[in-house]
Amino acid sequence: MNTGKTKLKIVLLLLAILVILTIVLAMQRIDDKNIQIEGNNKYTKEEMLNYIFVSKWDRNPYVLYFKNKYGKVQKIPFVDAYQVKITGFNHVKIDVYEKKVIGYVKYMGTNMYFDKDGTVVESSLDTFSDVPPVTGLEFENIILYEKLPVKEEEVFSLILDTTQALQKYAIIVDKIYVSQEKQITLYMGDIQVLLGGDNDIDDKVRTLRDMSPNLSGLKGTLDIREYDENSKGYTFKKE
Repeated sequence: MNTGKTKLKIVLLLLAILVILTIVLAMQRIDDKNIQIEGNNKYTKEEMLNYIFVSKWDRNPYVLYFKNKYGKVQKIPFVDAYQVKITGFNHVKIDVYEKKVIGYVKYMGTNMYFDKDGTVVESSLDTFSDVPPVTGLEFENIILYEKLPVKEEEVFSLILDTTQALQKYAIIVDKIYVSQEKQITLYMGDIQVLLGGDNDIDDKVRTLRDMSPNLSGLKGTLDIREYDENSKGYTFKKE
């Protein structure tokens, strides 16, 4: 018996199996229906997939695993980070961690988005319904990843309280205006809402939510800064 030929046949067989296995693994592809994405509020699933899966090879679970573990992760606007987990054969779960933004200001034709501390975290031409534009803030210049250069930083906690209350009660506004006296005014279509200072913001926004159905089709100013004991309500001036 020729042991040399036998060994050669075994080696060739193993190589053939290895080649076939490599081809089979390379042909694997992750379908959209097998991809679960969580934490994406500003982007749809399709938009996130377009950002993460740049080439057709990224759809291969093994390429995807090694690329995300050892390679360079894609930079996505408004996303701090994302984590890719292979949860099963050709099944993937992606956890998205978005940047926490509370508003944006217009600067040189660009939307400058800032977080609760007033730090500008992103510049973009995109707008999102859950992130309102903020006007009334005075500044000379804006630098990305630095705080907005406003005189009183306390204004950011006021904006945060307002935007959180708006999100809590599912109210979408066209813009938020902050006066130099730190008084909030909301603009909703043809309605101007005087919200006032930093006291009872949540209660005032809840009141606005309750009154919103009665404001449909109207034009004017709603003053909910103070409850009028005489009229047992709030003041609305039609225009």
